[in-house]
Amino acid sequence: MNITFHPQAVVELNESIDYYENQSIGLGLEFAEEVYSTIQRIIQFPNAWMKFSKNCRRCITHRFPFGIVY
Repeated sequence: MNITFHPQAVVELNESIDYYENQSIGLGLEFAEEVYSTIQRIIQFPNAWMKFSKNCRRCITHRFPFGIVY
């Protein structure tokens, strides 16, 4: 599976990493690792999550209130 990020998703991800890092040193890295882990679950089981819309699905991260739409 080829993974690419929409340009606005990159901005949102980076802003979220910065936000968590400003809340507590190291939390931004933990958030980034959780997003990476969620993407790995999506790659492994792409049909495991319900459809978010006609052509998209969404997987919510475990620790943070953040969803990956794919």
